[in-house]
Amino acid sequence: MNTSSDIATPKSTGATPRTPEEPTSKKVVRNTLFNYLAVLSLTLLRFLALPVIVHGLGNDRYGVYAAVMGVAGYVGLLDLGIGVSLTTFVAEYHARREVERLNRLLGTALLLYAGLGLLGMCLMAGFADLMIRSLFHIPRLLWPEAHIVFWLSAFSLFNGLTLGVFGNLLNGLQRQDVSRSITVANTLVTYGGGILLIKLGYGLVAFVLLGTAANLAGFLAQAWFARRLLPGVHLLPRGFDRREARRIARFSLAMFVNQIAARNMLSLDRLVLAAFLPIGNVTLYTVGAMAAGFCTRLPAAAVLASLPAAAELAARGRSSALHDLVLRGIKYTGIAAIPVFTAAGILAPDLIGLWMGPGYESSARVLQLLLVGSFWLVITASGQSVMVGIGKPYLNTFYALLQIVLGSALMVVLVRSHGLLGAALSSLATYSLGGCAYLFHSTLLFGIPLRRLLNARVLFHVLSLLAPGILWVVVRTLRPSGGPATTLLELVLYLALYAVLLIRYHIDDFDIEKMAQVLPAVRRLDFLRRTGPSPAAPPGEH
Repeated sequence: MNTSSDIATPKSTGATPRTPEEPTSKKVVRNTLFNYLAVLSLTLLRFLALPVIVHGLGNDRYGVYAAVMGVAGYVGLLDLGIGVSLTTFVAEYHARREVERLNRLLGTALLLYAGLGLLGMCLMAGFADLMIRSLFHIPRLLWPEAHIVFWLSAFSLFNGLTLGVFGNLLNGLQRQDVSRSITVANTLVTYGGGILLIKLGYGLVAFVLLGTAANLAGFLAQAWFARRLLPGVHLLPRGFDRREARRIARFSLAMFVNQIAARNMLSLDRLVLAAFLPIGNVTLYTVGAMAAGFCTRLPAAAVLASLPAAAELAARGRSSALHDLVLRGIKYTGIAAIPVFTAAGILAPDLIGLWMGPGYESSARVLQLLLVGSFWLVITASGQSVMVGIGKPYLNTFYALLQIVLGSALMVVLVRSHGLLGAALSSLATYSLGGCAYLFHSTLLFGIPLRRLLNARVLFHVLSLLAPGILWVVVRTLRPSGGPATTLLELVLYLALYAVLLIRYHIDDFDIEKMAQVLPAVRRLDFLRRTGPSPAAPPGEH
């Protein structure tokens, strides 16, 4: 089955000349490759930087930073889902060569974002004193610094809401190679420069100021690249189109609820901990949560390119290609998640101790609990992205509402009864229940027979890859680790066994051909070759 090379493209309706159309599958593979490179780079940068920053600032100051970022995340919901709407509509309009409509969309979105950004900045700055003095358990000595951090974060939020349009434009054009490269450069400056500032004796304010400046520079770079890629599109607003605004509003309402749920899962735990426990607990939890986030980003990168690709395929009526996009996404996220989650979960105490030093034992337990729930959340990412890409995010909204209700109730109850670990337990339950239910429900709504999900090399075969990890757990239970050398040997043996099973039973010719479109050398790896049709697609669709 070819997901795009045989797709007939519509006639141009814009003023720009027609250029040769790049196959959708090639765009997906290229964007996925850059997403993985970006995720690996960002994970490594943050992994190396966090201990230096936490120890340099101290638990209380870093707790202030984490709490303010949690507030900024909630105020950032003023995005109202417009960003995802832009990515979807840009991909759709660009596929149809509707240049004028694309101009009206961008101009309208920029004006909407300018108003929302101003509102968000005022909310953060206006309520800073109330949150610092009354809501959070912040030592009085840190109040002046906390105020400045709030104000800088408010300005950064304004920039993100307004200038972030250009990042959505690049994603809609399926040029995530450009947007991810800018993100990596931005993060390198923020964390590399932040470490330097801390080593030179500067503190929390200087670190946040540098991050604000780096973010602004990144947004401007995105605007410059967007202008070069779309010379016929106006990047400054030239009017407000009510029709586009209504379409954005209808689509964004569903995405807004989805983002509330996502932010609820990412920030509520820290805010509840800050409200009920000493502020230092926020740092302990953040260490474990960030480690879980590092692990989650790697498999999730497999479907970051799915949303604009789904919008393009839907615009061209390729339903069979959309089904394959969903199933392949489940397969790839599962294959990528299992070894990362298994190794991180089993070695959590060793990894956290090596990373952060002594005193973070509870962070390792947080990591283990979050990974169990996150696995089920990760393998639903494919369906969620495609559902949004085809303009039907409402199932995502339904499950997002359920997660908000369940997650919020469990968070407060379990934090009060179980303290730090209660926050992780609530996330585990919410992720697991919601993820499993969504996986089967969405598959049916896509019109994909349940047997394709269970019998093809998708869910059943992905879960079969848990066997090496179960074996590793049994070995460690019967014979506890004898030290770093033994642990390293166990890890190498586990990865080797996993690789053998993966290559022998899970890589097919479809995978090889799509990878070879971007990396031709893959075709020369004869040991990867298989015979017979692609297991994730019915006969005749290959």
